[in-house]
Amino acid sequence: MLKIVVLFLMLMLIISMVGNVVTKFFAPPKPPAPPKGQTRATCSHCGRVVVGTAPCVCGKG
Repeated sequence: MLKIVVLFLMLMLIISMVGNVVTKFFAPPKPPAPPKGQTRATCSHCGRVVVGTAPCVCGKG
């Protein structure tokens, strides 16, 4: 009885490993990540990061 359970679990392990390898080959390519420098708005005067539409802390940007 114990051998049947162990064989079943081993079979499930092998099936999951094969499925994991197959899905990696057929997965669509990941889109390139945007550059970090273009995702942040900075103040033109002091260079701090500006969040949203609020004015900069320095009061000049």
